[in-house]
Amino acid sequence: MRVARLLAVSLLLTTGSVSAALAVEPGNDQTEGADSASTTGQATDPTEPRTAMQVQSQPLPDVPNIPDSPSQDPAQPQAEGAERAADPSHTADKPASEPPAEKAAAEIVPNGDLLYLPVAGYLQENAKKALAGTDEADRQALIQFYTARMGSALWVDKHGLNDAAKNLIATLNDADSWGLRSADFKIPELKTGPDGELTPGDLTVAEARLSLAALQYAREARGGRISDPASQLGTYLDRKPALLDRRTVIDSLSTVADKGAYLTALHPKHPQFVRLREKLIALRSKAKEAEAVKLPDGPKLMPGKSHAQIAILRQRLKVAAASTKEDGTPADDTYYDKALADAVVAYKKSKGIEPANASVTSSLRRSLNASNDVSEAKLLANMEEWRWMPEDLGSYHILVNVPEFKFRVVSNGEVVHEERIVVGRPATQSPIFSENMRTVVLQPRWNVPDSIKIKELLPSLRSGGDPLRRQGLVMERNGRRVDPYNVDWSRNDIRNFHVYQPPSRGNALGVVKFLFPNKHAVYLHDTPSKGLFNESSRAFSHGCIRVRNPVRLAEVLLGNDKGWDPAMVQNLIAKGPEENEVSLDKPVPVHVTYFTAWVADDGEVQTFGDVYGHEKRIDLALQGKWKQIQKADEKKVSPEDIPDGGSWGSGGNGFGGLFSNYDERDSRGRKKYDPGLNFFQQVFGGF
Repeated sequence: MRVARLLAVSLLLTTGSVSAALAVEPGNDQTEGADSASTTGQATDPTEPRTAMQVQSQPLPDVPNIPDSPSQDPAQPQAEGAERAADPSHTADKPASEPPAEKAAAEIVPNGDLLYLPVAGYLQENAKKALAGTDEADRQALIQFYTARMGSALWVDKHGLNDAAKNLIATLNDADSWGLRSADFKIPELKTGPDGELTPGDLTVAEARLSLAALQYAREARGGRISDPASQLGTYLDRKPALLDRRTVIDSLSTVADKGAYLTALHPKHPQFVRLREKLIALRSKAKEAEAVKLPDGPKLMPGKSHAQIAILRQRLKVAAASTKEDGTPADDTYYDKALADAVVAYKKSKGIEPANASVTSSLRRSLNASNDVSEAKLLANMEEWRWMPEDLGSYHILVNVPEFKFRVVSNGEVVHEERIVVGRPATQSPIFSENMRTVVLQPRWNVPDSIKIKELLPSLRSGGDPLRRQGLVMERNGRRVDPYNVDWSRNDIRNFHVYQPPSRGNALGVVKFLFPNKHAVYLHDTPSKGLFNESSRAFSHGCIRVRNPVRLAEVLLGNDKGWDPAMVQNLIAKGPEENEVSLDKPVPVHVTYFTAWVADDGEVQTFGDVYGHEKRIDLALQGKWKQIQKADEKKVSPEDIPDGGSWGSGGNGFGGLFSNYDERDSRGRKKYDPGLNFFQQVFGGF
């Protein structure tokens, strides 16, 4: 008997009962109950093979959730058999004792290859069994989807897997090339029985499994493997993937022609993600251009000399050898010429290697070898971070990359300005997030945050010291100046007082700051101390981001936003009012990121240290090693953190013990605290 005959079902709409089975006809729908208990009370297993005789002789199962007068989709004409079943006149002349199954068998009309399967019922009944490892929200979305379409199949027909299924499976099998794992997707196998037939139960399982796999792929392409980095990895990683609504995904898959293309289009389209993916593919295929070319330890090499390592250096920097030396004598690739020297200087500048000269030193060798020593895990972790980024970064935006200690101003995909930065220490990290810059403040005050008031100022005030005067700070309450000596600091909460440093040459924020309001209370700012910008690793601050040459950044931003020339900006800084807040007409998106791998325009992978350990956390999460992750959470100051009045002067730990910052002890072995001249060094680091 033909498969169409085996699997065909007509909807029987009779007075007082609505029954259905597997149907084979275009456009009509069927619900999840096709394999539920029959009208005679007998239960059937949707995965159990059934023969042709069983399909014809078994009573029809009741179909739940179908209204007494179901409406027909106008785009899907009702089959002739279903129309006859709905007409009572077709059953009036039949004996009352005739079994319902015989009535069903008489009405089966094969018509086309489409199937109507009890997928929703299978998803419900197996949630705690065969499908226990699948996503609950995915299952619920599919139950609603298949119920709404009355079980109409997407991926199978009476012959087995259809073209859409084969297209989907090819996409799932290619998941590794996109930084996912193809092994994570359960792809069903359809095998015919001894009689060469496919069972309705197997087709139901295959349909459900493929839909679950499609939703899983869509979610993971958007970053769903780590669905909430802030709670799963630490609050410093303040990002959350923008996952698509599951019902939207499956509805879209039911209508698009190329379902695989729809799914792969859900991956990030950012150029860096694309480049990282290309590097991943090359690394896995052991492509020639991805093989590491190491520069071994050796002597200091200078231009004008010849050495075997110069040939390797040329490979790394992609500089061809000249045919002759400067004096006209023949040269080969081991000769260190001017073109190579220029490339070495440019490389050192890009990496922050000082001095940025042409000498080949151990620092240059380490940097070159590290940048070429990129691992698969590093590429995957960085690709995952791109899945968390906003889909639209903004045509004009600022990208701050913490591990690189650098920021870039990007206009229509082109970098128009970049500069070195100093970021937070590992204990006081710069958080990873995105917000809009709205204000540039010229000649700013430094408003002391609550955490620093409590940790840095309160201990000295309680012990009778005067940290405000010595550091040029001003205290106000309700807009009026306050003498800290007139305040009982054992009874008053210092957070209720406004403490700031007026603009001056020694102001902690320098001459300009850039505000993009955020819950972390961090921003970009100037600094009166420039020495730390010469360090190769620049994690020294309390969390805010210091900018080398911030005046130039102000010129770039205000020139773009308001058309001001550099002279006007410089004049406002030199002669304008204090705390001069210049609102941007068009807010500029600021993306504080944590990319430890960056593919340059020349195709080279630049790698940076995992200064905060986020790369390691992401790697462990992608491997499913959640218990090994040590979260990185921001330290928050709460009323419970404030010690009582006597703890500072009697050897109590106070904040010194809480944050382990103050280990100095007096002659009697008690901890002491005196900001003195080291206040700004303790607060900002490096002063």
